[in-house]
Amino acid sequence: MLQTKGLQEQILDVDTEKKTVKAVWAAMGNIDLDGDVIMPGAFTKTIQERGPQGKNLIWALIDHEADLKHAIGKPSELYEENGKLIAVTKIVDTELGEDIITMYNEGLINQHSIGFSIPKNKSEIRDGVRYIKECVLYEGSAVLWGANPETPTLGVFKGMNAPAQLNASQRLEKMLKAFKHGKFTDETFQLIEIEIKQIQAMIEAESTQPADDAVEPDNEITPEQIKQIFSNFKL
Repeated sequence: MLQTKGLQEQILDVDTEKKTVKAVWAAMGNIDLDGDVIMPGAFTKTIQERGPQGKNLIWALIDHEADLKHAIGKPSELYEENGKLIAVTKIVDTELGEDIITMYNEGLINQHSIGFSIPKNKSEIRDGVRYIKECVLYEGSAVLWGANPETPTLGVFKGMNAPAQLNASQRLEKMLKAFKHGKFTDETFQLIEIEIKQIQAMIEAESTQPADDAVEPDNEITPEQIKQIFSNFKL
């Protein structure tokens, strides 16, 4: 299940000539506004396995939108330092990239959020606070809102909120239609993986809604049906 957690204000460096941004993607060791603490070392394994020196599967996105229109690069460096997850990203050399680097340089983008999941038995709740011991990191996004108070120009936003204004069945239908158009590159499959994690999070949220609130049109795919589809779908 994909979760998001945002951080506000900590753009460490912007190089407009090289089009690189050095920013804090997440803070560790403090209680954020969602009552969570990401423990130091929580990103060590995922950086080794999925990071720039591993399989290079971690993306820099805009607003957690997992498609090529919102992909602005991949971090060339990703590491933990002094209780912070720091990413150095070369922004893509496109028209969108030009706009993004300008907005970074002008301070218009000053918050980030990570999309991640928590492996089984890698978190625990003590005195009402969830302590996250390990994260599987999928992406870091430039966002509007953050949820971690320990962040001067980049922050931590977390939760089950989906970036797009579509319910789980609509997003699934959109994704399945895309598959009919043919083959995808490895990069697109990586973005599809993020999208699937987001849909799974939505399914989980929809499945826990009280029955009185769950008003579904007759032609809408139910969370149970989507779960069945995912049980037969693997990347």
